[in-house]
Amino acid sequence: MRFISNRYLHSICLFLFVVFLFAVCSGCTNRISLESMGGIAIDNGFLESRFHGRYFDLLEYVHNGKPTGDGHVLNVYLEGDGRAWLNRRTPASDPTPDNPVSFLLAMQDPHALVAYLARPCQFVSGAERRNCISPLWTSARFSEPVVEETSRALDDLLRRTGANRLRLIGFSGGGALAVLVAARRADVVSLVTVAGNLDHAAWTSMHKVSPLVDSLNPMDVAQQVQHIEQLHIAGADDAVVPPSIARRFVEAMPDPVAARVVVIDGMGHHDDWSVAVPLINP
Repeated sequence: MRFISNRYLHSICLFLFVVFLFAVCSGCTNRISLESMGGIAIDNGFLESRFHGRYFDLLEYVHNGKPTGDGHVLNVYLEGDGRAWLNRRTPASDPTPDNPVSFLLAMQDPHALVAYLARPCQFVSGAERRNCISPLWTSARFSEPVVEETSRALDDLLRRTGANRLRLIGFSGGGALAVLVAARRADVVSLVTVAGNLDHAAWTSMHKVSPLVDSLNPMDVAQQVQHIEQLHIAGADDAVVPPSIARRFVEAMPDPVAARVVVIDGMGHHDDWSVAVPLINP
């Protein structure tokens, strides 16, 4: 009989724990603490750091592995919008997500070159909350300063990891930001969005809420990214960002290189997106 090594058994336990967190936190009100995230990251070979940019301080987790046949492509997971509103009239005072979906997806990425990047004003306190005003997670969540700062953070991650190309993976609003960043870079070889808000004008109209007047719209740059390989994953039961948003975005590209929409049956916006891991990393 062959025995499972302690290292392999430990890896299985970590994977099951991350899946458990997905299941528990898909409907929870208590957010995963930064301390808990740090522990999960360390157990999965990630190191915590901060990018001190021109406008914001951004939380990062970077896998400390070495390139192993990845072609020096860095997979970067961009977090969703987080807790933008308390209700339809009151913006949150802190946009830190209760359930950091992109973080948990990053923890399950098997590649050596992997990083996670939070959005402005998430997971920060004290002096690190510089320039944090509510429009940055409401009407200006995809504004020019946000896109610029995210791109600078990506430059820094490439430098630190030794990678020379990017694969961007974003959940919800992180998918929108991934598209907007990719439209102005030449080193993005692949885009993956999970429940991505790829046309916020249509999205706000659909929900009859105030338009994101201070934000850039991914739909406006659809043709500029059509040369990039793309996968847009949507949930059939997602009432927040329905599959029609992703389909509209792909249809706006007259001659895409490779862009497809995959819809997962039974999935809602706040459900367990760990089911998308095999699609993200086939």
